[in-house]
Amino acid sequence: MNIFVDTGAWIAIADKKDQYSKIASQFYTDLILQRSHLVTSNLILVETFNLLFRTIGSKATIKLGDALKTNVFLNIEPITLIDWERGWNIFGKYDDKDFSFTDCTSFALMERLKVKSAFAFDVHFRQYGFSVFP
Repeated sequence: MNIFVDTGAWIAIADKKDQYSKIASQFYTDLILQRSHLVTSNLILVETFNLLFRTIGSKATIKLGDALKTNVFLNIEPITLIDWERGWNIFGKYDDKDFSFTDCTSFALMERLKVKSAFAFDVHFRQYGFSVFP
């Protein structure tokens, strides 16, 4: 299974005080055991690291980043100019939704890579039409 991992999932995995920590950690472990192909973007990781730096500190954030770099089941995709432009179009088209620009670039990336599912804890991916887990 190909699944896109959103910021909220990474935060829940890294921050034991997060309300979704237990479910996120178990789901992530299950995905790894199933050898699922995970995808995230460089913008998701920038967002994740910036938020985690404020909550769990730099050492724990660096530990997560180092673990992600060596995860053979994870592909960190750069947001291309095409993703950026498509994301901007989505951002403008769905201005009645609470999509962040990072969400919109994630949607564009997922469309480009034909990834239909997201590991996320907000409603945005579902609102846009993707399957959402857990």
